[in-house]
Amino acid sequence: MLALTPAAQLGPHTRAHPSHALDVLVPAYFYPVANSPWVRLSAAAAAHPGRITAIGDPANGPGTSIDPSYTAVFQTFRASGGKLLGYVYTSYGARSLASVRADIDAWVAMYPIDGIFIDEMDNTPGAHEAYYQSLDQHVHTLLPGARVVGNPGVSTSPSYLFYQGQPVVSTLCIQESGTGFLAWHSDAWVAGFARPHFYALPYAISASGWHAAVDHAFAEHCGFVYVTDDTLPNPWDTLPAYFESMLGYIESTY
Repeated sequence: MLALTPAAQLGPHTRAHPSHALDVLVPAYFYPVANSPWVRLSAAAAAHPGRITAIGDPANGPGTSIDPSYTAVFQTFRASGGKLLGYVYTSYGARSLASVRADIDAWVAMYPIDGIFIDEMDNTPGAHEAYYQSLDQHVHTLLPGARVVGNPGVSTSPSYLFYQGQPVVSTLCIQESGTGFLAWHSDAWVAGFARPHFYALPYAISASGWHAAVDHAFAEHCGFVYVTDDTLPNPWDTLPAYFESMLGYIESTY
């Protein structure tokens, strides 16, 4: 049976980094051309210091060499008060640990980051907890205090948050969908852990629906959210028109 330490016994090593009841975590998968959404994102970070984290992704990861355009927008965003996570993918545990670690190493060597976003995360109980835990430990060896966000994008097991009494990731994305978000409910075990451990990522949400989506993410015990009207095939290649209004609402309400 998988060992899980109750949240009340975990103490300071949970690394949830609580700051506010609800913060914003943006998949910022847009190239930094002139007047790109990075300009709005940095302005928003300056207007709402400490409330916005962004995920950078130059080339399905850090790429093989530094892109000065990304360096510039990453530096501006962080100087404006935002925090930045570097994107890596794991193919649901099928990608070799050496390859993922190499991407993490490259992020740290090439760009200023505050943590790592691990995409394509497995959620099968007993399958890959140790795999993801080793990546979390690798990140924290390089970046003590970093946030590591894992993205199964669906319901998962608590063993992918803590395994054998130690963290697997700092935060889990437990919902990523373009339909039915208001009908979604988090698993019962989620309520036993601190909010900053959970993230919801609904897309294709209209201008009339973002208030309800934000409130629903909070009601389902998420400490991070991002809501957008963008749609497939890439819902993360721009910011919604309502982005600034949503940030103002989150800051004033949560």
